[in-house]
Amino acid sequence: MRQTLSLAILAALISGAHAQDMTIGDRAPKLDVAKWVKGKPVKEFKAGRLYVVEFWATWCGPCRVSIPHITKLALKYKDKITFIGVDVWETPGGGTDTSYMDGVVQYVEDMGEKMDYNVAIDGPEGTMAKSWMEAAGRSRIHIPTAFIVNGDGVIAWIGHPMEMDETLGKVIAGTYDLEAAVEAFEKQRLQSAALDKLAQKLRVAYQSGGMGAMLPVLDEAMVEIPELKTYFQVEKLELLMQVDPAQVADLARELFESEMKDDAGFLNNIAWWMIERDKPPIKIDYKLALGMAERACELTKHEDPTYLDTLALAHFRNGNVKKAIEVQEKAIALLEKDEDVPEEMVEEFKSRLKKFKEKKGG
Repeated sequence: MRQTLSLAILAALISGAHAQDMTIGDRAPKLDVAKWVKGKPVKEFKAGRLYVVEFWATWCGPCRVSIPHITKLALKYKDKITFIGVDVWETPGGGTDTSYMDGVVQYVEDMGEKMDYNVAIDGPEGTMAKSWMEAAGRSRIHIPTAFIVNGDGVIAWIGHPMEMDETLGKVIAGTYDLEAAVEAFEKQRLQSAALDKLAQKLRVAYQSGGMGAMLPVLDEAMVEIPELKTYFQVEKLELLMQVDPAQVADLARELFESEMKDDAGFLNNIAWWMIERDKPPIKIDYKLALGMAERACELTKHEDPTYLDTLALAHFRNGNVKKAIEVQEKAIALLEKDEDVPEEMVEEFKSRLKKFKEKKGG
């Protein structure tokens, strides 16, 4: 799969969960960083000024994707918002060795204009990681994470930096409902607590019988916490991909025809899993994969090159080589317009197009 589906439960088995002492609506902690490496040092939050504090790491793949986006936002709102990127968790924690900072500085220098905002490094004792990330119930698996701090020094939003554009606009316009956000976040916290208990059951099942033993636990959870049934179905689907691929199609179809029909990312991921192998170990329902890929592209207005790439391969698997070529050429054209896209990704798309054309010629 080209991007991982929700792995919150499985991740909890590995990393455990942090207690949550800080939430939306609370006053933001201090900015107690060890070293500033780019931009202007920010010692405190000034009244009336908006801030975004984003946590990242050099080993975090998604961070490399989100950093250029944050730069665009920083330039767009330079007169209204101060953006701060804080590097965390470069070491196991504790100790006094700061040699890792040289690597962080080099990373920032290599990013150049793609990382054009204030950047700091957390110390080896992990002060910022503890007072911000861990206090908010976030662990290493949750980076990058961004915090929006409003003009009163209060945390207005916590989430993935790629998903904060709309909220930033509302905060700036004064239309953001902080009370509603606090209520929604508290509901999410209660659900997370229920998931923590479920994670314990899953851990026991996994230790006693492997991944397959986790499936009945998820089935029970659907009954015990019905409001999260779809979430558990998605988790079950991912487990089935690994332990019983033959059962994937039925559950995927059920989700496609109901709760997940408007989730482009989910549909694209499942379609890609179904079609990516030239010689799959089981019989694949390529028509179902095509339908999911078409819906994902429809939801994204046929403007996402990665989704079009999936759609092209789905057409190819269904024997429509001409359509596959047409869609893949559009995907490549869109991809090449984005200067931040890695060259190897463009080459991968082109190699698939070559494969389609060779099939047509043959």
